Amino acid sequence: MNGNCHFVFGATVGTMLAVNMDKIETALPHLSNTPETATLFILGGLMGGIFPDIDNPTSYIGKLTVPVSSVIGKCGEISGKTGPMHRGILHEPVVYLMGLILSYLYCPSLVGLFVGCLSHLYLDMFTPAGIPFLFGLKHFRLAKITSGSSQSVAFTWLNVFAVILIGFMI
Repeated sequence: MNGNCHFVFGATVGTMLAVNMDKIETALPHLSNTPETATLFILGGLMGGIFPDIDNPTSYIGKLTVPVSSVIGKCGEISGKTGPMHRGILHEPVVYLMGLILSYLYCPSLVGLFVGCLSHLYLDMFTPAGIPFLFGLKHFRLAKITSGSSQSVAFTWLNVFAVILIGFMI
C-alpha cells in the first residue's frame, strides 16, 4: 500500500479508538477518557500509519525525513533489505506489540502511535512482500495486492469503512 493508504487507514483506526474511549477506559484503566488522550490516539494513528516506512528513503515519510531515512535505509541495505523487500526491523510485528504493551504500562500517551504502526503492518500483510515475522525468519502475507494500484486503494477504503462501521457498532 502507498503512503496515502497507510495515512488514511491509520487515521481512521486512531479516530475510532478515540470515539470509543469510554469503552476502552473500562477495559484498560491506564488509558483515561480525556480530550487529550483522544487527540493522541488520532495523531498517533496518523503518524504510526506511515512511520514503519521510514526505513525506505523513497517512501512518503522517507522523503520528509531524508537524513534519518537515509541512515536507516543504509543499515537496511547492509542487511539486504532494499526495494520492495525493504521491510526490516521497522516492519516487525513483535517490535510494535512490545511497544504497545510497554507504552500502555509506562507511557500511555504513545499507545495511539503503536496502534497506528500495527495498522500499517495490517495493510502490508496484503502486499506481495508481506511483512517479516520473527525478525525475518519468514515473510507473512495474506494476498498479493500491488502497492499504489487501484485494487490497493479499493482495499484500503473497504477496510476504512469496516473500521468505521465496527467503531460505531461497539
